[in-house]
Amino acid sequence: MMLRVHAIGQTAALVLELASKSLWHRRIALSLLVLAMSLSCALLFFIERLRVDMKTSFAQSISGTDLLVGPKGHPAQLILATVFQLGEPRDALAYKSLQWLAELPSVAWTVPISLGDSHGPYRVIGTQIQFFEHIRTGEAEPLRFSQGKAFSGLWEVVVGSSVARQLDYKLDASIVLEHGLPSDENKGGTGAGTRNFGASASHDDKPFRVVGVLAPTGTAIDRSLLVSLESIEALHIGWQAGAPVPGLKLSEDMIRKFDLSPKQISAVYVGLKQRSLLFRTQRQIETGAPEAMTAAAPGLALADLWQLIAKAEAAFSLLAAVMLLVAMLGMGASLLSSMRERERELALLRVLGARPWLIAGLVLLEALLAASLALALALLSLSGLLLIFKDALLAEAGLRMSAQWIRSDEIPLILAVYACAFLVSLLPAWRAYRISLQQGLMDR
Repeated sequence: MMLRVHAIGQTAALVLELASKSLWHRRIALSLLVLAMSLSCALLFFIERLRVDMKTSFAQSISGTDLLVGPKGHPAQLILATVFQLGEPRDALAYKSLQWLAELPSVAWTVPISLGDSHGPYRVIGTQIQFFEHIRTGEAEPLRFSQGKAFSGLWEVVVGSSVARQLDYKLDASIVLEHGLPSDENKGGTGAGTRNFGASASHDDKPFRVVGVLAPTGTAIDRSLLVSLESIEALHIGWQAGAPVPGLKLSEDMIRKFDLSPKQISAVYVGLKQRSLLFRTQRQIETGAPEAMTAAAPGLALADLWQLIAKAEAAFSLLAAVMLLVAMLGMGASLLSSMRERERELALLRVLGARPWLIAGLVLLEALLAASLALALALLSLSGLLLIFKDALLAEAGLRMSAQWIRSDEIPLILAVYACAFLVSLLPAWRAYRISLQQGLMDR
């Protein structure tokens, strides 16, 4: 038994050595084949990583928040308006509702937000200083400042990374906010002085100073400007029905004499003391609140939203499968076309005592070795490029992509590459098996 195992081991080692030398002998043509396969495999893995990371990034647009509470309506609409800044909140909550939420025994923290103003194409979020402490993105990553600090005064603003990059905002820049939803007017430009997009409902008499710039998060926060709730109230003193009172000009000292306590808010981020209390607290809010409210669990609502775009995910998977098929068919065609040139070589192996199954195994092993080289080159190059451009992808495209060499979710894909390489090499192996000794030695 031991002798038989030893003989099998020697045969396997011999076949591996022959396959390696055969590939090395055809290294010039093989290098082109491996390069083409590696490019296809790199594109395959990039598409798959893009699909998975887009889904993960979508699900992690907000993390660490247990409930998102807003006016009565559909949870998806609430998530779209507050987390993704798509659409407009249908209604508002009374500020006293925030106090009621904060007093619930199961609630650990609350962070209110107020929407309704803008700066060119970007939304303004009125909130509290606790926003920077409790709001998380990605894998529960806290918000970080690339420059400056959080707002503390009345006319101070923190800008997201995309706002700062697109409008070339630095610390102490002076900007003017507009009333109403974002518009595309005057989207570009970096002129000096106070930035005003020329909107008809502009708060040009109350300029803000940039005190902080957030680091990229890959979420809608990058496209936001954050101010205090008191600043939102101060902005609209002297306004009626969404427009300033003609001829009324109030100085900063006069505005500070008004009661700047918030009257209404758009939504509230809620963190619980225990995640197990989520559904009970959700029912308590929706049935016992002082006004009609919707309490959405962000994780569940985001999962439902992703189902609406599941066809796009399926299209990515189909494209990845097509890329794999193209890469493997190219390798199979190359192996098959080389069989005619290798008939004499394989016939000589038969003369030296190689059995037909050994020759077929040699061809199969060559295909698997070529696939291994292509896979290693593809994964190394892809990981290297993602590592280099990781920050640029996050800042420019909002894509949070992993730069790992091999990820656990990619193992089935790697096995699929080997399976396809094995399948497409079956025909060349069968042809090698069928080569007769007389045909191989025949002069051409």
